[in-house]
Formats: sequence, structure tokens, C-alpha cells
Amino acid sequence: MAQQSLFQLLRQQPWWVSMLAALVVFWVAHTFSPPIAPFIALPFVLLAAYIGFLQLRSGAAVDVPARLSELRAMSWESFSAAITDAYRKRGYVVSPAEGQGYDFKLVKDGELTLLQCRRWKVNQVGAGPVRELARAVDRQDARRGICVAAGDFSAPARAVSAREPVVLLSGVELVQLVRNPKKPRRGGTK
Repeated sequence: MAQQSLFQLLRQQPWWVSMLAALVVFWVAHTFSPPIAPFIALPFVLLAAYIGFLQLRSGAAVDVPARLSELRAMSWESFSAAITDAYRKRGYVVSPAEGQGYDFKLVKDGELTLLQCRRWKVNQVGAGPVRELARAVDRQDARRGICVAAGDFSAPARAVSAREPVVLLSGVELVQLVRNPKKPRRGGTK
């Protein structure tokens, strides 16, 4: 299973967590070598500033569990439209699937990425769908595959992802991708 670095973990937290880490690192470094303590804490301070800037730019804090519930409540048509729109806004050309194991083809800068998101409603995606996507990536000679879920991925699914060119996208990352999911429509009116 791929391990995240300390900075990757801090990147997913509010800005003040990185600042708190900077203070702790400074205090520990100051105990052993006061002259270099500021330089050891500096990367954490810069990370806190970067995260703060991104959070300020993105607007109000997002209630991730509530957004994930909204995504799970969407119909396939609404969810797939939200996902494909998000990738189009990021410069991808999106086309529907022609094969097995994926739902959409994403092309950007001449590179093919396969997107699988049909199991977005499940609480936990197992290794089977991730393996299926990995086989499709191999068959289509794609750069990578992206498996999207509003739930989580099982440990075996994460293990497959660590060995194969498949990225697992869920939780905070999914909410960031789809900034403002539309609520499901009631009835047939638009």
C-alpha cells in the first residue's frame, strides 16, 4: 500500500495544523540546536501559508460528509454529468466508454486516462473493480485509470492501486473535484 508523506497528510488538513506542526518542530529543533531551528520549521510555515491561500481562495469551508451524501443521492445521469463537467473544466476531452471496465475516456495533452465511476454510491469499493480498471488501462494502452467513489476503498483495492497505474479518488479529493454538486431533482421537472 502506498504511504503518504507527512507533507501529503498535512496538505489534507486545515492550514493551522501545519502551523502547529511548525511550532512543534521549531520547539524540538530549538532544544537541540537553536541556530538552525527556524530553518527546520520553515517548510511547515510555507506549507501552512500555501494551504491557507488555497483554502481562502476556495471560499467557505466544505462539509465533506454532507457533500458526499449529496453525491450519493444523485442519479447516475447527474453524477456522471458532474464528474465529466469537472474534468472538462480541467482541460480534458471527455468521451463515453467504448469498452469494459471504465465509464469515460479522458484525453489531455495526447494522453489517455480511463475513468471509472459507476460504483460511486457504495460504502466501500473492493479490489475487483480496481483490477477491472487496471486491465482496461492495459488493453487501451492508457496512461492511467481513475476510480471514483463517494465511499471508501478496501485495503485490497488500495493494494491493487499501489501496484497498478490506477488512482483512487474519494472523500475530500472527490469533493474538491466536484466543487458544487447539484442536488438531485425531485420529479421530472427541470
